[in-house]
Amino acid sequence: MVIEQFFDSLKRNNVSFFTGVPDSYLNGFCNYLKLHYSVQDHVITANEGNAVALAAGYYLSTGKIPLVYMQNSGMGNSFNPLVSLADKHVYSIPMILLIGWRGEPGTEDAEREQHTMQGD
Repeated sequence: MVIEQFFDSLKRNNVSFFTGVPDSYLNGFCNYLKLHYSVQDHVITANEGNAVALAAGYYLSTGKIPLVYMQNSGMGNSFNPLVSLADKHVYSIPMILLIGWRGEPGTEDAEREQHTMQGD
């Protein structure tokens, strides 16, 4: 129910393009995309930087705000295109970033050691 409300809110705000790198913590979100959006509206990328660059191109071609999803351990990959493309002092490209929190202190994470540095 909550995931449908989230997508309804996005739809009401004209957000209909999604790109990113799947994350098991965002499993419900990713599964919803797979079931309800076409490959033209949902593009899985090889890395987070590619997703940000694709989202920037989408915004420049349509004027519509995209959503980029990733896990926090991929944030480093997104910084260069965020700063060189999306920054308000460069092209001022708006986008929504949905970032899963891997390695959160006090939570059980199957890949805890891999995500500790980004999560702590």
